[in-house]
Amino acid sequence: MAHAHEATPTNRDFAAHEQTYEGFLRVSAIGTVWVLTHVVALALGGVAGHWVLASLFVIVSTIAAALGLAIRGLDWKPVMVVLLVMLATLLVTTH
Repeated sequence: MAHAHEATPTNRDFAAHEQTYEGFLRVSAIGTVWVLTHVVALALGGVAGHWVLASLFVIVSTIAAALGLAIRGLDWKPVMVVLLVMLATLLVTTH
């Protein structure tokens, strides 16, 4: 006897599965870029010796990631902008 929550040919909920998968991909993309900002912040602090600037960038990247999570249309874009600014700052401070 089939239970109501089991997947049968008549009660599959593909829309919910697709929505969950898209949400997972969205959070994974934002989280990956957010972690990369922390790696660059460690490079700013460790290589260039600018720990205060690195700490500021960690705070800004966390805010950008939260905005990307809160506003569906933005996704990974705000935290990517912060990552690019951080990479440029790392380049300028080490040369």
